[in-house]
Amino acid sequence: MVALIMLTLSVFLSMSLADAQEPETITVWTDKSEYAPGETGTLYIVFYNNQGQNVTIEKINITFESWRAYKADQWEGNQTIEVNEALVAGQILQKYVSFTVPTDGRAVSTNATVKAHADVYIPEKGCPIFISETPLYMEQIVTLFTVQVVLLIVCTIIIAATIFLSAQRPQVMWREAEKAE
Repeated sequence: MVALIMLTLSVFLSMSLADAQEPETITVWTDKSEYAPGETGTLYIVFYNNQGQNVTIEKINITFESWRAYKADQWEGNQTIEVNEALVAGQILQKYVSFTVPTDGRAVSTNATVKAHADVYIPEKGCPIFISETPLYMEQIVTLFTVQVVLLIVCTIIIAATIFLSAQRPQVMWREAEKAE
């Protein structure tokens, strides 16, 4: 019995209790889980230098894949941040970018791809951006409900007026018949 306990204890001691991993080189997330067309959001970007050497990040390119378009003599859907910072091994760089969801036909869920240009290879990282979609004809449904509420109020007033007026009968005045003279 003691041998079994010692064997079990030695197995547990030989295993690492926590299998800790280094964080990824790039971590990307948004401030909300879902956006509406025309809404502004924030894309957070964190770089962790796990290369074991100094790394110089020159710039960061962000591409909103489904939102790219050539409008008003310029390309939309891409952003570039000039960084020009050197990171020693283990150092962290944090950046954030504001974006606005398009209000035209490009207002669909997309993937934001973040690519860092540095003196060493850093893999790209993507982050999904979800767009809330209102049901088709939602404006007409809201208008229909509004009309129903107004009609309900008008009908209630008419019924109440009818009941009130039917309860208010004029009092009959009896006059004594004039006696014949």
